[in-house]
Amino acid sequence: MHGFTGRAEDWRTLTGKDPSRLAIDLPGHGRRGDPLGTFRDEIQALLQELPTSIERIVGYSFGGRIALGLIQAAPERFRAATIISAHPGLTDSLLREQRREADQRWIQLLRTQGVDAFVQAWEKLPLFVTQSRLPRSVLARQQACRLSQRAEGLASSLERLGLAEMPSTWDDLMRFPGQLRWIVGGEDRKFLRIARQVAECRPTTDLRVLDGIGHNPLLESPDLLADLL
Repeated sequence: MHGFTGRAEDWRTLTGKDPSRLAIDLPGHGRRGDPLGTFRDEIQALLQELPTSIERIVGYSFGGRIALGLIQAAPERFRAATIISAHPGLTDSLLREQRREADQRWIQLLRTQGVDAFVQAWEKLPLFVTQSRLPRSVLARQQACRLSQRAEGLASSLERLGLAEMPSTWDDLMRFPGQLRWIVGGEDRKFLRIARQVAECRPTTDLRVLDGIGHNPLLESPDLLADLL
């Protein structure tokens, strides 16, 4: 499952034509419609949609949070989960409100100025600074994907599925009976701290830290990520 502003095609190099692997557009992205319900409502809809043959889930960032929501809702259904650069959810009400206010600013930008203005601002986030080392062609493809999104799709995704709206999954991670692998870039300081917290709370977690990599291993080190998966 792809990150925010991404699409199912982001995984093409890893999924190939293997029919046992399924990459999907998440709500508000690509060809999928906008989310209409709460975070939990959308998770239940995804559970109904996923083939029962899918026993392992992989999610990056926003998609990682969706994967964690699936684990929370149906822990016995999945044998294994790989979470990449994701947040298990906020537990502090003040931080949740601060995040909601921050997301509202992005939502307002999308709804008043459109995708072009949003992408221009979004790509300047410190979270993505390590991507400046990537070839221009790689960055151009990513930007084209972002610009192909619908403003309302992204806005409604933030409004209904953003971190501020996501229930905490920390306790559910501790109880998850399946295998849990957590992948994070060594240069992604914030999410590295989160990954280490997960590993401390759940010692059986297979934590993999990718040296010299930032927030998006799928973009920054696809071959290494393919080996891990």
